[in-house]
Amino acid sequence: MKVIKRVFIGIIVVLLLLVGAIYFYPQLIFSSGFGQKMLLYFDGDEVATFYFKDNQTVKDSLYMRGVIYRNTFNDISDVLNKNPEVKTLVMIDVPGSIDDEINLLASQEIRKRNINTYIPKDGMVASGGTDMFIAGVERNAHFTAKFGVHSWSDGEKGGNQYPKDHPDHSLYLDYYAAMGVPSNFYWYTLDAAPAEEIHWMTQSELFGYEVLNNWKDEILSLQKELSSDEYVGRGTGNNQKSQELIINYFENIGLEKFNSSYSSKFTFTNEETNVEQQGTNIIGYLKGEKFPNKYLVIGAHYDHLGIVNDTIYNGADDNASGTSALLVLAKHFADHRPQHSIIFAAFDAEELGLQGSSYFVDNPPVPLEDIKLDFNFDMISRNPKNEIYVVGTYSYPQFKPLVAVQTLTSPLNVSYGHDDPQDETKDYWMFSSDNGPFHEKGIPNITFSEEDHSGYHRPTDDFENINPKYFQNVVHLIQRTIESIDENFPNRP
Repeated sequence: MKVIKRVFIGIIVVLLLLVGAIYFYPQLIFSSGFGQKMLLYFDGDEVATFYFKDNQTVKDSLYMRGVIYRNTFNDISDVLNKNPEVKTLVMIDVPGSIDDEINLLASQEIRKRNINTYIPKDGMVASGGTDMFIAGVERNAHFTAKFGVHSWSDGEKGGNQYPKDHPDHSLYLDYYAAMGVPSNFYWYTLDAAPAEEIHWMTQSELFGYEVLNNWKDEILSLQKELSSDEYVGRGTGNNQKSQELIINYFENIGLEKFNSSYSSKFTFTNEETNVEQQGTNIIGYLKGEKFPNKYLVIGAHYDHLGIVNDTIYNGADDNASGTSALLVLAKHFADHRPQHSIIFAAFDAEELGLQGSSYFVDNPPVPLEDIKLDFNFDMISRNPKNEIYVVGTYSYPQFKPLVAVQTLTSPLNVSYGHDDPQDETKDYWMFSSDNGPFHEKGIPNITFSEEDHSGYHRPTDDFENINPKYFQNVVHLIQRTIESIDENFPNRP
């Protein structure tokens, strides 16, 4: 009995010491891997684990789920040391971190080993999980993946309550700088949501702040967002949400403004209703390195039909496709400065009679004679025949050889036409889109477009019906064509 009594007393003493230690010195417990694991267990969470799937024959993808904690750096280091062939960390469900310093160490180890990060369908990262995702050299995600951010807190104040020169900011600012993510992402997270809440990032935020960095995924994500029901069909007069997305994108990539604003408002008379309406073009530009006073225009209309008989016409192909291409090309040229200056123009009210582009050429932000070429994109993501038309080289043949060279290595079926007024076998497109007002002014123009399909101006023009690979190939061809013409601009005959 005495032995049992001593054992019982011993257990009570140990428990009292443990409770006392937790109460008076909680950091001693919760700074240890065991303590953090217990804390997460009582909160209903699991610590981060790394694993391979049972059916994996090549261990180039490592899977992860759970909360990042004290042992995470050692855990991932051990796995990677034993499996140096890992190329991608697939983050299934990583809701945060309980130890920020360890999280950043583990994240830096991921970047040190040149590993990519990916979030699969219905996957999720938040808070410290988002920070770890950023460590990927290439950072991609399925469209349904979720990214959460919020401010940090020291228990007394949130991060956004400290001045910007406070030393506590440097830990995160230094990390983001090392990962190649702009510092404005950090300040954005502090204001996005307080520490006890989560803000789920939109697609435009994910790419605007360079959380995702693969343009092929970006262009699809932008198109999906612009053609979602949230944007109510982008009808002129009811497309402010689209305007905000484009303006934020231009701002984030550093395009310059004319007259201190990206927005260029105009009024016109709707020919169908005979009512005066207001439209808004969104305009930004980049200065060229060699010919700063000679301009190329890259344009696409962002408006569509809006809501017709209580049905949203989302216009995924017409023309969320061209608008998305405009945005990713603006980012590309912001990173790869062109020789000529480039004006990026998102035109409004194209569907109501080319009103935005007409206003632009009648009220140009630069002398009209200094605009040397206009590129126009209208419906470039939905063609089962893998065919894209290049329109305008009949009138401006000096550009055709530069286009043709790029088509040689393209997987697309590139056709020319719809630009010869004598060709009765094809509709004449030189005045059917935003290239028309430029053509009327004698400004050379090249349009990339496909022929009409079953979803044209119908409610079935939805993102689910586009041809993603075709769309990506078209944008790649457009990019190479613009670069070729910019570098080898022909003299006009």
